[in-house]
Amino acid sequence: MIQHKSARAEADHTAALLRAALQRAGIPEREAARVRALVIEGRAYVGIGALPVGSAVRLLEALPLALVKSDADTSPAEPTGVTG
Repeated sequence: MIQHKSARAEADHTAALLRAALQRAGIPEREAARVRALVIEGRAYVGIGALPVGSAVRLLEALPLALVKSDADTSPAEPTGVTG
């Protein structure tokens, strides 16, 4: 039961932070409200749900790692400074 409560608290906190970040990125509150905290088998998750394309584009623009690569480059995107 303690593990479930801890996972719920973690999921609730993270979901609230994500909802606030979505709103700062220009996502309407009614869409950001779809973000839900979940606990499945004692593990914390955040369900984001479906976003309209316009809101998804705003979310991508707000992410620092959402870099558009050229069509010629088919390798997976890696953050700057990451070495293999």
